[in-house]
Amino acid sequence: MPPETPATVPTEKAPQNDADAPIEITAGRLQVAGDDSTEFSEQVEFRRGDRSISAERATYDRTGQRVEVNGRVSYRDPELMVYGEDASVDTESEEIRFASAGFEMPLRPARGSAQEIKITSDALVTLSDVDFTTCPGERPDWQLLASQISLNIDEGFGTARAVKLKFKGVPILYSPYITFPIDERRKSGFLTPHFAKRDRTGLDLAVPYYFNLAPDHDLTLEPRYLGKRGLQVNTEFRYLLPASSGQINFEYLPNDREADRTRRYVNLQHESKLSDAWKITAGIAEISDDAYFEDLGTSLAVTSQTHLNRYVDFTYYAPRWSVLSRLQDYQTIDPFLDDVEKPYERVPQIFYNGRWFGRRLGFDSSAELVNFDRNVGVTGWRLDTTQELSMRFERHGAFVVPAVALRQTNYWLDNVEPGAETSPSRSLPVTSIDSGLRFERVLRGNDSLLQTLEPRLLYVYVPYDDQSALPVFDTVEPDFSMVQLFRKYQFVGADRLTDSERVSIGVTTRLLDRVTGGDRLTATLGQTRYLRTQRVSLPDRAPNDANASDYVAELGISLRSSWNLNVGYQWNTTTDMTTRAETRLEFRPQNDRLFGFGYRYRQGLLEQGDVSLVWPAAPRWRVIGRYSYSFLDNEPLEQFLGWEYESCCWRLRLVGRNYISSRTGESDSSVLVQLELKGLTQRDSSPEELLDRGILGYRSFGTSQSQ
Repeated sequence: MPPETPATVPTEKAPQNDADAPIEITAGRLQVAGDDSTEFSEQVEFRRGDRSISAERATYDRTGQRVEVNGRVSYRDPELMVYGEDASVDTESEEIRFASAGFEMPLRPARGSAQEIKITSDALVTLSDVDFTTCPGERPDWQLLASQISLNIDEGFGTARAVKLKFKGVPILYSPYITFPIDERRKSGFLTPHFAKRDRTGLDLAVPYYFNLAPDHDLTLEPRYLGKRGLQVNTEFRYLLPASSGQINFEYLPNDREADRTRRYVNLQHESKLSDAWKITAGIAEISDDAYFEDLGTSLAVTSQTHLNRYVDFTYYAPRWSVLSRLQDYQTIDPFLDDVEKPYERVPQIFYNGRWFGRRLGFDSSAELVNFDRNVGVTGWRLDTTQELSMRFERHGAFVVPAVALRQTNYWLDNVEPGAETSPSRSLPVTSIDSGLRFERVLRGNDSLLQTLEPRLLYVYVPYDDQSALPVFDTVEPDFSMVQLFRKYQFVGADRLTDSERVSIGVTTRLLDRVTGGDRLTATLGQTRYLRTQRVSLPDRAPNDANASDYVAELGISLRSSWNLNVGYQWNTTTDMTTRAETRLEFRPQNDRLFGFGYRYRQGLLEQGDVSLVWPAAPRWRVIGRYSYSFLDNEPLEQFLGWEYESCCWRLRLVGRNYISSRTGESDSSVLVQLELKGLTQRDSSPEELLDRGILGYRSFGTSQSQ
């Protein structure tokens, strides 16, 4: 008998995927018993590539091509670790079997135990009489018990049969068959269910199921039970093709017991890139009735919609010009709007825009051709063109841009009043001079900050032309603001061009961090001075006869990346009153906490305040809340308070809300309960995302907790 010595022995077969890699067997002692058997002892290791089996001792049967591994045995690869008392390896079929074993998936992380575990060369792990969890400790918070679980490591999912799910030792689910993800790849399976109690719907229970149909498209099917109304089915289909992408949402309630009608909602968003120059974009939405969002929606932002936009765009991009062709209409869902207040259809709208710039000379050309159609009122075609020639004189810290433009507008009208002109037109020149300076200095006493002073002046002249014979299809006068201060045109839309001789003056100062380049402070003040009285206005509105516009001011402050303050203010110089005011204060010391305050005021229209909070209350607890109030109506707009508990392997949310849910001011209350078992159900929307839907638009953020 040969002496027992440490050895490294190559073999021809091994239970691993990499058939080309040699197997290495390392043992403290080696003993060969005849030609058919070899015994290894004193810490044996079988290794091929990044996979290995370790044991106290093993016997290799050459005739049967099997290895019997005894004592404490462990199997390791980058994604799985299995340990038990005994194991057998079939080197012919490349299969490993463990009896009474435990397992861990460190990348998930997940763990469990089984009466038997089988590992095959195609990265398939089969477990019998198994429990599975992602929780640590001797007594996990949740367990998945099954007669059999198959884990497909390469595909990233698991399947279980004869399933019992326990939470805190209490059975909460029985199922003959389920699937679940075992890594970050998409996998068909249940998403986090939603349970709520709402005034308008009664019990509101939704259990979404995700279908990973293919790498380039998927489907989420969400049965939603509404206690007062019935069973609704919601679907979301997404697709991503080499040159196209999009999403289709469809909601269907076959028989709303409360409204006594069938209700539906469909929304298609699509984009196709036909070539480097051509693109198609489409958005088509429709609801069955005006009260759909009020009755079945879940937020103030959804229920406050008045129109659904439907459009198809064909766009061509060239290096210096582009063409947009659009078909557009709207579904008006505000029952209080008369027919004459509803927007026109654009069937079609063709818009051309081109820009050519040399060293000094620039030329801008734009043209818009639209057919406006509606059931009532004047309809017809409008062609609006603008050709502008400009020169740019620029030196370091200064620029002057004089420009002259010709704006021509022609109409071909139907359904006009008797005796009215059917082909009116307008042709006006527009002269402007835009100029600005920029001064810089290093701030005295703090050489890390750079201060700028940036005055700007815009002069615009447009002569008077009587435009009372022109219809108004889509033209509006926007609120005066810092953006409007330096626009050449007072109205948005081509139906009115205000006669004007005015000078807009503004000055901006900034404090810039010289290391990061970021703004620490930005402040702007501006006003427009009218050199002559205006005579052109929209119908039913008096022309602007003021000598000067309101003062507009904006202030933005960022301190240590935690504090952010934004203030907008508008002061009427005629009435010496505030016309508009906006304030947003945000404190964000870490990613998982936020305090925000907002205030918005429009003279005679609204006055609203908003407070939002997301803050840890204890190591695993956090509170999420917002409160929006209308000072003009003396009533809350939205009240939202939620508590969230998060452990390493599960999350529980309890959210209570009350919000305005109809145009008539009626409110709706709801209570939402959501339980997420990490590693079994995929993460869904978090309650702080509700802050994004408020009147002042706080942005959402991720938590610092484990995902």
